[in-house]
Amino acid sequence: MTILVVGFSSFPDAPVNPTEQLVQSLEGSSTAGGEAILSCLLPVDWERSWPLLRQAIEAHRPHSVLVFGLHSGAGRLRFELTGHNGRELGRADAVGGFPSGPQVTEGPETLAARLPLTRMAASLREAGVDFEYSRDAGRYLCNDTLYRLCRHAAALGVERYGFIHTPLTDGVVEAYLAANVMPIFCHTISDESLRCAALALCETLSPAESAAAPAV
Repeated sequence: MTILVVGFSSFPDAPVNPTEQLVQSLEGSSTAGGEAILSCLLPVDWERSWPLLRQAIEAHRPHSVLVFGLHSGAGRLRFELTGHNGRELGRADAVGGFPSGPQVTEGPETLAARLPLTRMAASLREAGVDFEYSRDAGRYLCNDTLYRLCRHAAALGVERYGFIHTPLTDGVVEAYLAANVMPIFCHTISDESLRCAALALCETLSPAESAAAPAV
């Protein structure tokens, strides 16, 4: 059984994306129950991000997909509960491309993530990691990816899926200062705390644990 963790590469005003480092550090790990943790790194690209994620899902057949994305204004980990069928027109991706239209794809206005939130909350509290919930993932590539994942998960055989925004990590602060893109005010999390939090969340996605906890 496999869990796929997903991160993103750099994008405008984000010269280093801590989720890239996160998923690279998780590649080849496993849960206590023996589920393999595989990683997938996506470009911040309106046209390519979803096809590449879909390709990774089809290749590895994970039972769960957990996507991490950067929100430099976040004060803590943020569970994104809902994907919205909308795009921020006029906002360029990492290669200078723009969204082709105001909607992600044909479908309902919103779609819900499916994660064992009660168990996840307990695991993060035990690890001493702050978190919050959100029903608005924005209208950039994070939301785009979440909506498409929610839309196609069942057809791809994915049972649990969701998106978590992360703050900046301590390890990227100097790069942001050097590039003059550091937010006026922000919180950070240590790279190790973020990795431990991600591993703790993966533990809650093991089939035995997930069966005992309803998904939301």
